[in-house]
Amino acid sequence: MRGRLSASARRVFDEELVAQSVGTDIVEVARFERAAEAGADVRDDLFSKRELAECRSRRHENARLAACFAVKEAALKAAGIGLTEGTRFREIEVVNQASGAPQVRLHGRMRELVGDASQVRWLVASAFTDRLACAVVILRRKGTSSQ
Repeated sequence: MRGRLSASARRVFDEELVAQSVGTDIVEVARFERAAEAGADVRDDLFSKRELAECRSRRHENARLAACFAVKEAALKAAGIGLTEGTRFREIEVVNQASGAPQVRLHGRMRELVGDASQVRWLVASAFTDRLACAVVILRRKGTSSQ
């Protein structure tokens, strides 16, 4: 089976990372549409400038923002960390790799709580329709077992 995996998939398995936890989330796109119509600028509290610029530069801005938010919520769940522990949504940044695939990048308190970035890998999938956005995030840690 290893011969059928892409080079990036083989690299994930070869690094001996063990799945630790999974987080999922689903968000209504209408929440972001209503916030935009009301002029509520909660977006600055939730998203980095890079995230906002990326979503604004493409079609379906509100659906993309909803998907980005779903990734952030799913990442919190996968890490087992709540916002009550001094973290903020902007400390979880969703960036696109060259392939277009989303990736999680941590900052501030969130980075401290999760630990050494070289010891973890975030596997991220997100999708959206006109009505809903969803995300699945798997947090893998190097050389540990989930048992």
